[in-house]
Parts: sequence; structure tokens; C-alpha cells
Amino acid sequence: MILFREREIPNHYVKNGKTAKGRQWYLDKRTGKTVTLTEGSIVKYTKKTYRQWSEYIQLMLYGLSLRDIAEAVKISATTAFHWRHKVIEAMREYKEEHLLKGEIQVDETYFLLNMKGKWSGRFEPRSSKKRGTKAIRRGINQAHVCVLIAIDEHDHILTKVIGQGHPDTNRLKDALISNVEPLSTLITDSRKAYVEVAKTLGCEITQIPSGEHRKGTYNLAIMNQYHSELKPWISGFKGISTKHLENYLMWFRFMKYMKYEQKPSEYPIHTLNYTTSQYLEIKNSDVFEKPFPIDVYKPYQHLS
Repeated sequence: MILFREREIPNHYVKNGKTAKGRQWYLDKRTGKTVTLTEGSIVKYTKKTYRQWSEYIQLMLYGLSLRDIAEAVKISATTAFHWRHKVIEAMREYKEEHLLKGEIQVDETYFLLNMKGKWSGRFEPRSSKKRGTKAIRRGINQAHVCVLIAIDEHDHILTKVIGQGHPDTNRLKDALISNVEPLSTLITDSRKAYVEVAKTLGCEITQIPSGEHRKGTYNLAIMNQYHSELKPWISGFKGISTKHLENYLMWFRFMKYMKYEQKPSEYPIHTLNYTTSQYLEIKNSDVFEKPFPIDVYKPYQHLS
């Protein structure tokens, strides 16, 4: 069993009794409100215990299904779903303050548009289809979500949904311009748009010719390894709605960082303490009402 480490107590908090669950109440001297240390965190709106959160995150990292986790932690499957997204949402900004620098491998990968979920009161762009159904057209097109991934020589990772279909120069620039240190070296495939991107960023560029695995000492081996691990991991969830895709990408990114920095035995406590210490209030309704990051109607305009 892992233990929950509470946040540091701010100087403007003074103890003021306890909740029915035994949690400490504090009086916020600035506002006059009575709060707990869960104020502003993903556990604020929960009535469950820290022990259940601890067990949940441990089993979540083990890769158990929501149904199995719900049974083990003694919560409903719906609650298990909401908790997963609250935990992932709290992972989003983990180490995002790092600028990528030095040698930076950059590439795109694609995921088929998935509109899984309820469409209450909204017109669904197309009729529902079974999991595993192929795209409406062959090749990369507007029904594919483009994800840009960049990894530098210090193992800092950028992951970002940048639209649909093959990316143009502007989409690549927008994703990289505030995340890459000038004078770095971009290592990319042969896509011509990257030449203009590198020029805008003030970076050098080495492009791997189409059909080749390297150019001199440069290659995309680290990127290819990242893709080879990411794709089957995503597939293991048997259908992720595109509205939540970026969150799952951040979860995978978070776990990669843990492998670089933590012992496996420390993964659960590190995850628990990081995610519950983030100032992020999120309700169940926020999970359901999350907007799609791309235009879901675009691939089907020709059908109307």
C-alpha cells in the first residue's frame, strides 16, 4: 500500500476542526473560507478516501481495466472512468517548462478519428460504426488525427495534437516555435515543410532521405522506438475518443519520464503525490463536456 503525502500547509491556513471523514479543516485567513488541503485539486469533489485513491492509481499504472479497478477499489465503473481522466488531466503539464534543445528528433504519427461517447443534443457527423472499422478513404486524410512528437537529446518530450491529415508548415511552426531553443538541430524525415520550420526557429536541420534509416551519424531511432511503444499501448484501451486522445498521449509521456527518473517501486507514490498536489479542479461534467481538439465534421463534408 502506498501512502498519500499531503500538500505543504500554506502560511495563511490555520487548523479549524475536521471533516466527517477525518480530514483536517483549515481556515483560509485571506478569504475567511474553511477549506481542506484538497482545495483546488483533483480530489476536491470526491467523497472517497485517500486509501481508495492510492489503490486506484496503483492499479491504474498496472494497466488493469476500469471494471477490474472499480471492483478492487469498491467504486463504480463510472467513478473509475472519471478518476482516470482526472488523474491524466493532472499529468498534462508535467515537465512542460523544459525547452527542447540540442539534437531534436521530430516526427508525426496518426490516429484514426474516434467519436466515441454521447452526442446529447448535438448532430453526430456520421453514424456510429464498430471498433476496428477502416477509414472512409485510403491513405492519410482528414479522418486521421495528426500528432506531433519531438524528443531532444536530454529526453525531454513534446507531444501535441496539431490537426487532421498531413501537417502544413504553419501547423508545425505553431507547435514548435515556443518549445524549441534556437541553434538546436532538428532531425526529421524528408518532409519539405520542416526546412521552413527550422529556418523560422533559427535551427539547423538534418533530414533523413525517404527510404533511408540514417544520414551520417543522424537517425530517428529514438523517435521510432517511441512510436513502436506508443501505438500498441494506445491500442490496448480498445478505443479512445479523439476528444481525450491528447490526455492519453500525456499519460504515456508521463510514464516515459518516470522510467527515466524513478524506480518502478516508486511509480505509484510519485504519480499519486504529483497529481493530487496540482492545483486543478475538475468535475465529472468537465470530462464529458471536453471539446474535440479537431473539426470532427471536416472528413464527412462531402457526404452531406
